[in-house]
Order: sequence, then C-alpha cells, then structure tokens
Amino acid sequence: MLRSTSGVARLALGLAAAVAMALAASPPAAATGAKTSTATWQLMDIGQRICIPAGEPWWTYFWITIDGEWSTPIEVGVRNLPDGTTTSLPHQPLAPGSSDGRSALDLIDMTLPPLPFGIYQPELTASDGVETQSVPVTIQVQESWGCF
Repeated sequence: MLRSTSGVARLALGLAAAVAMALAASPPAAATGAKTSTATWQLMDIGQRICIPAGEPWWTYFWITIDGEWSTPIEVGVRNLPDGTTTSLPHQPLAPGSSDGRSALDLIDMTLPPLPFGIYQPELTASDGVETQSVPVTIQVQESWGCF
C-alpha cells in the first residue's frame, strides 16, 4: 500500500511526539531509587579445592576473601552444592570496610554426605545488594584423601 508524502510525514511526527512524551514521563534511574553497580570490591578466586575419599561423609570449609572497599554490607554464601550437603549458613553480612584480598574475611563450612567418585564445583558467592559475584571451588571425590 502506498501512502502520500503528507501521510508519511504525519506518521513520523506522531511517532516522534509519542517518543518525546514517553521520555518526558520517565524519571531518570537516580530519581526512582534504582541502584547502579560500581563495585569497588572483588570476590577472590584463590584456587580452593579439597580431595576426599568416595563414600564417606566429610567436613570441610572454604574461605571468603575479598579485595577492595565496600560501603554496604556484603552477604556471602554458596550455591550448587552436592545434594545432601549442610552448611553453617546463613552468615552475618560482612560490615562495610576494606581488605587487600590476602586475608580470609569469613569461611563457609560444610558437611558433605558420602559422595560417589567425581568432581563437584560449587560456587562461593558475595553480594552487596546490587552486584553478585561468584568463584568456583572444587570438591574432588576419589580413592583416598589428599590432592596430589
């Protein structure tokens, strides 16, 4: 279907007016209270792993290490654990502060059920309410205890 030039111009003006009204009616993100992430901290991946014997329950822990500064509390946790694992969660949030990333600020302890042979990779998590970061840890279930 062909439109006249004046019809196309009216359609274009109508669309421009609708866009302008929509933009004028939407307050900027700061005015709505929406948070934007400018994280000045990082959950550190320090290569944590444990190697345990198959078929036996086991208690272990992994360290939470953060580098940087934060002005709001950071919630820590763990996800993707093998079924039947229990942890000491929930933890108290890490208070606003700073760290050089070389010292553990918290630990996640867990009791693992008897597991079959395999490699499991849960993730440690940290969130300031705006940004959530995660790092993998490794649980290697094998013939005997110890990573070689």
